[in-house]
Amino acid sequence: MPYDRDNEDRKKGHAIALTNLQKRGTITVPQADRHQLGWTDGQLLLTTVTAPGQLCLRAIPDAETLWAQYGDAFVPLPETAVVPPPRGLWIPPDALWAAQADPQHPWRAVWQAISQGQRTMRWDPALWTVIAEQLPERFPSLSRSDWAWYGQVVCAWPGVEMADRSLWLRVWEVWGQQDISWSTAVWQVRNAETEEE
Repeated sequence: MPYDRDNEDRKKGHAIALTNLQKRGTITVPQADRHQLGWTDGQLLLTTVTAPGQLCLRAIPDAETLWAQYGDAFVPLPETAVVPPPRGLWIPPDALWAAQADPQHPWRAVWQAISQGQRTMRWDPALWTVIAEQLPERFPSLSRSDWAWYGQVVCAWPGVEMADRSLWLRVWEVWGQQDISWSTAVWQVRNAETEEE
């Protein structure tokens, strides 16, 4: 399976691979390639169509791995921020940042379970706007593409229950590639979808 070691994602530790979709509609990743890319058994993969019949596969880390990758660049919430305890069906806006900042925070274990699909909680899509606006404050030293990757990873976690996951993954991709507002990225992706219909 071809992959590009010089790719920007690869340099940042995001193992990627390009592959062609087989006629049966399945994706086979040979064991040697999985080992070389550092993918483990059961690894979640974000699949993006890069050209007709060609897919880009990126490993989706669990919460603890993601937070370790972004930990040094993280600026915690102000101490005045109040994050409710884990309860109910819905995820509150600052629960992600509280878990990123504090390994002892009650939301930390919840997010780890969500990232592995062992627990599901609902995510209101309006929160993506909040997260996109807060990423530059939480990770001021990182690039826009790093912020977008962070958002895509959280969006891809199997325990994050939301409508139109593929739409939001695409919005993160578009937002990360252009210097545009979140709402403009949503508009572009939604318009592109309606043009294809």
